[in-house]
Amino acid sequence: MSQHISALALVVPDYDAGIAFYVGKLGFDLIEDTELTATKRWVLIAPKGA
Repeated sequence: MSQHISALALVVPDYDAGIAFYVGKLGFDLIEDTELTATKRWVLIAPKGA
């Protein structure tokens, strides 16, 4: 049976800085960025082509 990681949660101190790093520097795709409350967001990224 093949095994793989389908999701991983990372906590970052600043959403915009996290997006800038993972999307801007590492080249991931930004899939979703939804504001949940004034201080929380749901951000979903994925490797290019995933």
